[in-house]
Amino acid sequence: MRAIVLLFMLYAGAQPVRAHDYWSDGKRVDPITKNLCCSGSDTKELDPAVVKPVAGGFLLTDTHEFIPADRVQPSPDSAIWASRWGGETRCFFYPFSF
Repeated sequence: MRAIVLLFMLYAGAQPVRAHDYWSDGKRVDPITKNLCCSGSDTKELDPAVVKPVAGGFLLTDTHEFIPADRVQPSPDSAIWASRWGGETRCFFYPFSF
């Protein structure tokens, strides 16, 4: 029984590492600027209320930034994500099934 509990704890503890690795593995870059998307600590889930689809892309009302459609990347899940660093959005991920 202890072995099962220990295995469960190890497995549960490994999940955040894998999620963080998605953002910080160095593979996520903006398709236009080619800037790295930063790390998991710089990538946050956005409230859908601050993301407005507009002609040619998206308006992020919390930062008043326009993200052109050619910079939008598919979200790895059903959430909207933005990698921000230095006061600007470096990468933007949108669930196209949204």
